[in-house]
Amino acid sequence: RLAMQYNAVNLSQGFPNEPPPRKVKLALAQAVLSGKDDGLLQKNHCDITEQELTDSLINLLTKESSEDDTVTDELNQYSPPMGRADARKAVSEYYSRLYNYNVSEDHITLTLGATEAVATALRTVGRPGDKVVIFEPFHELYSSQCEIFYLNPEYVTLKPNKEKNEWDYDTDELKDAIKGAKAIILNTPHNPTGKVFDQNELKQVVDLCLEEEDCYIITDEIYEHMTYPDDNGNQ
Repeated sequence: RLAMQYNAVNLSQGFPNEPPPRKVKLALAQAVLSGKDDGLLQKNHCDITEQELTDSLINLLTKESSEDDTVTDELNQYSPPMGRADARKAVSEYYSRLYNYNVSEDHITLTLGATEAVATALRTVGRPGDKVVIFEPFHELYSSQCEIFYLNPEYVTLKPNKEKNEWDYDTDELKDAIKGAKAIILNTPHNPTGKVFDQNELKQVVDLCLEEEDCYIITDEIYEHMTYPDDNGNQ
């Protein structure tokens, strides 16, 4: 609202510039109309053609409605609380392929975006009055969710380092903030500064949380693929 009021560039929200792939929209329509996985959706998504999906949709749209009465709708149902098993398996395989992580789908929970994921994590580990460390500047959802769950945010300020051409934090400020904290929210790549925490910084955060014995790290890595090499070619 403020951006519209003052004709400012709104950096607080991101909107997709392109529609979803046509094949994805056709597959969604096919699943909703059929109500069952008849084998077509079990194929590798790269192997399914738009024509196959289109033919399947035409068949579904032209058949008699009475035929639907004999079909058990398997897909238009409540999803399991953790998310569909096949979707969680796909996430597990994705991170195994990308980062060589070995995480069972039984240890993966799907949420409706990062907002629900962060809220769920905060509500799970936090209790009213607990301290949560947040690097500032920050995305608005962090402080608002702390307020909803009666958590006390404590901020560690990221400051521009002109010599290094990056954003830094004060180590002593971070150490003091983590003392007695229940959790720290670590957003990297960071919104809105674009800072990517390096290995030494990540290790420092981990070590400080381990010293507290009961301080959880809640990572928000929604921009994990939006990283670019520096002048030396380092990612």
